[in-house]
Amino acid sequence: MSATSDVSSAPKQKKTMSDTLYSILLITPAMLIIGFFALFPLFYAINVALRFADLTSPTQIGGFVGLDNFRFALNDKFFWGSTKVTVIFTVAAVSIEMVAGVAIAFLLFGAKWFKGFVRSILLLPLATAPVAVGLIWRYMYHPEFGVYGYYFNHNPLSELLLGGKEVNLLGDLNLALPSVILFDIWQWTPFVAIITLAGLQSLPKEPFEAAELDGAPTWQVLRRLTFPMLAPVLTLVFLLRTIDALRLYDAIISLTRGGPGTVTETLSFYLYRLGLVKFRMDQASAIALLFLYVSIIITIFALRWLSAYRSQQTRLR
Repeated sequence: MSATSDVSSAPKQKKTMSDTLYSILLITPAMLIIGFFALFPLFYAINVALRFADLTSPTQIGGFVGLDNFRFALNDKFFWGSTKVTVIFTVAAVSIEMVAGVAIAFLLFGAKWFKGFVRSILLLPLATAPVAVGLIWRYMYHPEFGVYGYYFNHNPLSELLLGGKEVNLLGDLNLALPSVILFDIWQWTPFVAIITLAGLQSLPKEPFEAAELDGAPTWQVLRRLTFPMLAPVLTLVFLLRTIDALRLYDAIISLTRGGPGTVTETLSFYLYRLGLVKFRMDQASAIALLFLYVSIIITIFALRWLSAYRSQQTRLR
């Protein structure tokens, strides 16, 4: 009797959810969002790229055409022209942004006064909408009442080189792309500087204190301590800026719309013109998939190098 009463009076154990089921429930909302906004458009683009899809035709999306759209992309001179513009822009803009951003980060790291104020000022270009600030820069480049256009056309050096001829910075074949690059440098150099500054502040102090006690010169400290320890951060920033520069669109649409001619037409703007102006969604989807493939290859190589570098550093420690 007592054993029965002890069993009945014992507290019942509550059924708990397994860790596997709990983790699945946690990631399900994110996976649904990724599937709807990323995977579904990707598979739909693959389907369209393999079909005839002209939105101006009665059928709009027709039957399968195999790899014809990819053959068109690889033989299209405008595709290769926009690819060349994109590569030139990416190499020039990202290179200058990395050098200038790292230099600004080192200056801020060594500053003793107004460091917080300068950091807040650096965030302003990142907080503005690219299209809106691009329109402001478009007026600043105007040859008549734009501040940049005025000083470019009204200074002794330009009068000596150009003979008094007025130049439109966004309308000149040789100056339009450098003008767009300058705008991108202004907007995204602070991003490189802020991330690099965060990396510098996270570095351990002990190796630098030991180097200072040993009397190591500044250049040796930078070459053997600072930059090797900062390499993962710089690689990540370089990768993010490269991918973002490759898909440049907002600056082009607000500044030049690909002109004059096609000298500033990047690959993203060409996709817009081909798919949403000419309504050839099949050809645009094929080019977008080729662009995605190249971006994935670049990312894989960069991440593999970063992983190998971190493994090497771990072994050395």
